[in-house]
Amino acid sequence: MSRHRWSHAAVVVASVIAAAAVMIPGSAVMPEPSYPVRSTASGSDTPVLSVFALSKYVALGSSYAAGPEVRGLRTVCQRSADNYPHQVADATDMRLSDVSCSGSRTSNILRVPQRSLREPQIAAVTPDTRLVTITTGGNDLDYMSRLLALSCANVDIARIHPLTAKSCTRPHSVRSDPTPQAYVAVERAIVETVAAVRARAPRAVVVLVDYVPVLGRDDRTCPGLPLTPAQVASTRQVYDAMTAATARAAAASGTILVRASKAGVDHGVCSKTPWVNGFGQGGVSYHPNARGKAAVADLVLATLSQPSTVTDFLARGVVVSAPVPSRSPLPSR
Repeated sequence: MSRHRWSHAAVVVASVIAAAAVMIPGSAVMPEPSYPVRSTASGSDTPVLSVFALSKYVALGSSYAAGPEVRGLRTVCQRSADNYPHQVADATDMRLSDVSCSGSRTSNILRVPQRSLREPQIAAVTPDTRLVTITTGGNDLDYMSRLLALSCANVDIARIHPLTAKSCTRPHSVRSDPTPQAYVAVERAIVETVAAVRARAPRAVVVLVDYVPVLGRDDRTCPGLPLTPAQVASTRQVYDAMTAATARAAAASGTILVRASKAGVDHGVCSKTPWVNGFGQGGVSYHPNARGKAAVADLVLATLSQPSTVTDFLARGVVVSAPVPSRSPLPSR
């Protein structure tokens, strides 16, 4: 980054810190971020976001962080190159370690490696980590597997995309709705995850990012949502309870929460501008599409540019190293 850009960033950041002087660093209570931040500026050209440049960023979580696609999958975890962690890292010039993994439960972040992975995701968090984003909890509640199983049971597989049809031919059991205790367990697991991150990286800012909704505010049924009215109501209830558990975990742990759930209420699968793929329509069913990934990235970037987040980041000890001048060898004696 050029000296001019750092100088420009320093002036803006100083103003931001002054404005945030009455805020408590690390507090989960903050203004709703403006959206989107990349409509007028992109990447590290945004002066406030420049303070994050060159710092280590670790992305933890399940498929809604990994951003699976039918094409262009990068790893066994079905991580895509345009998922929200990659877009955030690209926009801030941060050094990304993306260990998000499709199908992961919170236990896979903390203790149990997935599939052929050698370590749980938390191993990527090291003392030099400065930002961690976490999207988790859905698979703990079988939210997506239940939704997919219901949809498979309701469609003629000859009329949907071949990849989805192939998935529907595998055995799928429709699980019962989670119990109240299951939501409490998810809340506690997320709090435990935040604590584990902070123990490994005390200087990191931690951001919880909840799930983009499949069901929008007024979604009932459409070609991309093959559910009965009762199943729609049940799915909405599970999603709302899951989102509430995440919010409670954020409050209990004093963690910043990015509410993709709130921002996406008018972008459900049946809307004119959905943030998720419809069932059997060519993408990974009920997962964020390109529009949804970009929207979540913008929400995270807007949150990072908030005065309270910048203050927290700087208060935790960011160090901007000045270039070391070259020296001539000492004369021999």
